[in-house]
Amino acid sequence: MSTTPRTSLDGFHATKTAQQADELARAFVAAVSAQDYAAFDTILARNFLSYAVEGVRSRTALKKYYAGLHQSFSDLRFEVHENVGVLVENDLIALRTVVTGTHTGDYAGVPATGKPIQTSVSHIFRFRDDRLVEHWQVMDTYRILVKIGRLPGVAAQFQQLLGVPESPEGIFVEKAGTTFDTPRLGRPATADESRAVGRRLYDGAITTGVAEDVDALAEGYIQNTGWTPDGRSYFGNAWAVGRGAMPDGRAVQAHVVAENDRVASISVWDGTIAAAGTPVDFASADFLRIEDGVAAEHWDTVDYVRLYQSFGLLPQDA
Repeated sequence: MSTTPRTSLDGFHATKTAQQADELARAFVAAVSAQDYAAFDTILARNFLSYAVEGVRSRTALKKYYAGLHQSFSDLRFEVHENVGVLVENDLIALRTVVTGTHTGDYAGVPATGKPIQTSVSHIFRFRDDRLVEHWQVMDTYRILVKIGRLPGVAAQFQQLLGVPESPEGIFVEKAGTTFDTPRLGRPATADESRAVGRRLYDGAITTGVAEDVDALAEGYIQNTGWTPDGRSYFGNAWAVGRGAMPDGRAVQAHVVAENDRVASISVWDGTIAAAGTPVDFASADFLRIEDGVAAEHWDTVDYVRLYQSFGLLPQDA
């Protein structure tokens, strides 16, 4: 009997189209790791466009972008975060990737340090006719830049502002989360139910800034990416502080993908930090596992460089 944990390829998807979309996204991730840019021409449509904070990239420009990362980091690998899985809804695919490598070439003006790096990149793709046609990406470059000494580690200062325990070395401690095949109790959630829970979460403390508005979270809520400890009270209290700092701030969900007991979204944030008058301008990607009508578990990828700039913890030219 195999002891390999199940993944989203193992019976999670209800349709053959969704299964093929999962395989297509995985082929893209494998091509990035293998520097197989010829494979891009069969995976990505000729009119493919990729959107990120740095701008819009064509298929050719995306090849150059990943080639540049490989020049900066030897043994660079993008791997599907299997505890999260690959989600498919209609013509959209969502997944989170864990990125590792060794800093052996110039990156952001920093010569090789030989230090290992690890971060996350989250993706939403649109697919058509067995090709990926659009791509939205959120990458946490902050973890890389701190590790190679380009930026100071300020995550603990941010946590001080939120009133939660501080992470060491100025980088949030990340957990893999529960495995995809962990037995669940109760009736399985539908995509519509999962989407509704995600909406309730955003309409709760994230929008109101009221610490008690956390009914969309499980009592034993698991926060895998470390900005707050586990538990919904920490989440609510932190958002009360965060919203107090930017009372006109909004998280606008640009894309949402729900499948079974999972929901993912990419959001853009805007508003103003009231005390300093600085604009809020960053993106985040969130993945939730839904259980018994509430969010039991959360993974995210956040553009922390721009978030910390908004809060005055990093200079604007970082």
